[in-house]
Amino acid sequence: MFGILVGYAVSLAFNVIDFSSIFAGDIVAVPHFTFPKASWAAVLAIMPIAIATIPESTAHLFQLDIYVDHLAEQKGKKTYNIKNRLGSNLIGDGIGDIVSSLFGGPAGTNYGENLSTMAITRNFSVPVLGAAAIITMLISFFTPLSKLVNTIPGAVIGGVSIYLFGIIGAQGIAIMINRKVDLFNARNLAVISTILVIGLGGNYGFPGGMIPFFGAELPSIATAALVGIVLNLILSIGRKPGEE
Repeated sequence: MFGILVGYAVSLAFNVIDFSSIFAGDIVAVPHFTFPKASWAAVLAIMPIAIATIPESTAHLFQLDIYVDHLAEQKGKKTYNIKNRLGSNLIGDGIGDIVSSLFGGPAGTNYGENLSTMAITRNFSVPVLGAAAIITMLISFFTPLSKLVNTIPGAVIGGVSIYLFGIIGAQGIAIMINRKVDLFNARNLAVISTILVIGLGGNYGFPGGMIPFFGAELPSIATAALVGIVLNLILSIGRKPGEE
């Protein structure tokens, strides 16, 4: 937050912020709500992405478990074993998506960006997060506030994004360390390298991160997750339980 404020102040000093649009138009605006329309084409299009969010949610749950338990240990409090609530987490994600889509909202998951913010602030309070969600929904009706946020220059947002998304990557490394993943194992290296190249390379090398595949276009991140799952299953054939 301090970084954003400093960047914003510097931007003000160089006169690169335009305030003219903040109070243009209505002060209060109601979001555009739409009801769902049945479409098998949409169902078939979204199914691969829905599958890809399962490992994403799993990784995020492990992220949360590591940081909550670490903070609990520091404060001498009980651990919560959040990683054992994966089933409840996926059910909650599904219900949330259903409710959101009924009113034209986007699908979602327990985003790594939010978990990184929680890790930075060391605030994992459920009531605080619930209150923040309600406040965010309320202020979204006031267009000047939304427009004020949009006046933050791209360079400032970019700087904050480097920090935030860098933490997401670091948390991925922390998960592998915490789970004692053997990075000298050929199978693990094959899976990790394949996911990294398809996910990062596909996102960088193709417009919009959409990889051309036999006439279709596949989202690089979702494709990387699915390929990683399938490759892990194939390379696990014949592997004994507990064998790295």
